[in-house]
Amino acid sequence: MKVRFGVFLLLLSLLAFPLSGAGEIPVCTGLAPVAHIASAVGGSRIKVSTMLPPGRSPHDYAPGTRELRLAMGAKIFLTTNMLYEQRITRALKNKVPVADVSATIRRIPLESGGHSHDHHHCGLDHHSCGGDAASGDPHVWLSPLNCALIAQQIALELGKIAPEHKAEFAGRAAEYGKKMRKLHENMLKRLAPHKGKSFFVYHPAFGYIAQLYGLKQCAIELGGREAAPGRMAAVIRQAKKAGVKVVFVQKQFNPASARALANAIKGEVMELDPLEGNVEANFEAVCNALLKGFGKK
Repeated sequence: MKVRFGVFLLLLSLLAFPLSGAGEIPVCTGLAPVAHIASAVGGSRIKVSTMLPPGRSPHDYAPGTRELRLAMGAKIFLTTNMLYEQRITRALKNKVPVADVSATIRRIPLESGGHSHDHHHCGLDHHSCGGDAASGDPHVWLSPLNCALIAQQIALELGKIAPEHKAEFAGRAAEYGKKMRKLHENMLKRLAPHKGKSFFVYHPAFGYIAQLYGLKQCAIELGGREAAPGRMAAVIRQAKKAGVKVVFVQKQFNPASARALANAIKGEVMELDPLEGNVEANFEAVCNALLKGFGKK
């Protein structure tokens, strides 16, 4: 492991060079949603790149040559402190400034499915999420209100790199925050009639949405592994008891268990993507999918 990490550091040093156009601040992020928010805040002042390729899960991803070039060519690396990002930030130490844009977000417990201890979990065994459980649920960008906080933090960090544009970044972050709060109010109104209802997912990425709108997230996956027969039977019983007819699956994970559950409850599988870059469009898609799952077209 030490040898592999040494090779990683060597590649970083050999591949570093600027990747942005004239006048643009090169910014690198670990996740597409963070890149989207950064673009909204930085505007034409920045050029944003994302290390995680489309369709890959951050829970089992190791960066390649292209991704290393992006990181070392940046003026700043924006992270939400996921485990794979932590490995990158250690390698970037003293080479590229690193900023945790989720620093002001209060993380919810992952072990309780993203909910308070007694009221909002689905009654199944809890799990870890690729080792992130110790620091709480890592999917912090899956909440409109959290996205507003991320935008504020990005503005602060960009302002340190380009202080002459600090007010501009702050203004854009404020506008983005207003947009996110308006989106939140809309989702709150639409989902309010379904408060307390359960939704079943393969991977537990939507804990912040569940907490924010009073829903119950129930995950099939246990500790990043396929559900064993005994657990699958328990999930099926819980889904039938809740009257669930839709099971959500993320394209970054194997959908076999979700399909098995849907077949058992005579329901259907719907795809949700927690890593979709267009944050605003994704919240709308998630809200529509939840409403369909609750029986409202």
